[in-house]
Amino acid sequence: MNKKYILFFIICILGFYFISPSLSFAATNQTFTLSPNSEPYENHYTHYHTYNAYTKQYYSLRSYLEHLEETQGGTLILTKGTYTISNTLYVPSNVTIILNDGVKIIKGNKTGIKTLIPSHSIFQLVRPSRAAKKNVYGKYTGEKNIAFIGKGNATIDMKFKKDGIAIIAGHNENIKINNIHFQNMYSGHFIEMDATNHASITNNVFRNSIASANKNKEAINLDTPDRSTRGWSQQWSTFDKTANRYITIANNTFSNLDRSIGTHKYSGGKFHDHIMIRNNKIDHMRNDAIRVMNWSNATIENNTITNVANRKGIFRAILASGAINPTFQHNVIENVSRPIQFMAWKNSGPGSQYAITYNRLTKNNIKALMTNKTIHTNENFIRINHKYNVFDHPQKIYLKNHMLQAGLHRIMYLFTTGDLF
Repeated sequence: MNKKYILFFIICILGFYFISPSLSFAATNQTFTLSPNSEPYENHYTHYHTYNAYTKQYYSLRSYLEHLEETQGGTLILTKGTYTISNTLYVPSNVTIILNDGVKIIKGNKTGIKTLIPSHSIFQLVRPSRAAKKNVYGKYTGEKNIAFIGKGNATIDMKFKKDGIAIIAGHNENIKINNIHFQNMYSGHFIEMDATNHASITNNVFRNSIASANKNKEAINLDTPDRSTRGWSQQWSTFDKTANRYITIANNTFSNLDRSIGTHKYSGGKFHDHIMIRNNKIDHMRNDAIRVMNWSNATIENNTITNVANRKGIFRAILASGAINPTFQHNVIENVSRPIQFMAWKNSGPGSQYAITYNRLTKNNIKALMTNKTIHTNENFIRINHKYNVFDHPQKIYLKNHMLQAGLHRIMYLFTTGDLF
């Protein structure tokens, strides 16, 4: 009899072992649909003295994200309306946030109470329970499988919050940001991405910023978590200087900004690897439209880059330093002073202890560069400055001029049809 009970007990234990993973998986697929009037999950935070008209929507979304951390993931669907977010929302792994048509997420700058200071960021990709801790994540060990998906016309409006950032990603894997309109930035970034492995930023619109002091604030900043360069301040990071890899930025529109995409400080010996920038429309940048700095195996192709700095000064469509095996091809560059330039570079100020970073181009890289096309540019060649701070006598790679080619084709047509005179 005792053997029967023992056997029954073992079967129960094994049954729970094999059934529980499916139960856990089901829990990760919870979906919650929220409106601007939704109360926090199970009325959490409603008794806080900081819960008021300014913070209600922040606490509502926060409560659901904390619940999704407990259940190991799920989906939040935001329905049409305006959501004013005063403080940072921390997003755990396996979470999808869907912004339905007509959703407007606004960076709030008031909390109605002195003890709760509004944040600079809206979303940070770190689980809520670890956001206040120090030195938690390094390399790519942080949150995974997070998506922000816009349906129809969905907007994140920074309201020109100084140094504000819409989404901060660090030490993450498998991140997706799709079909969202980001607007009204001031001296921050729409997306700050550090130490991230595999991310896609596609079909978005990034528009309008107030010029920063140095006119070098990117809509999408690719950086390393490095204390010495002072470009990253999230204390939950180990600041291990991990670079990004396998980042795809495609089919986006950028307009009226300092810069579309780039890096403006590097960590010595660390390279962002396999950055893909493809099929984007970039218009009216105040500074070099794309700033490559310590990128290896990057591809920048089939982009249209127009109206950089009103074609004044020496600003470029693409400026590259520390580029290793870059493939920049089939881009159309119009109304820009200089199309593309490669130069040796060294950080100034924070991060200046790092050695000069140099470009390394192969014959195939040079061949690819020759496929880029220019229209109304002050120079019709690519500059390559091999020595640091030496700018005379650059290597020049001449490009095809779209307008000149069109004119020659027209002359040839008239000549062959007998209508030249």
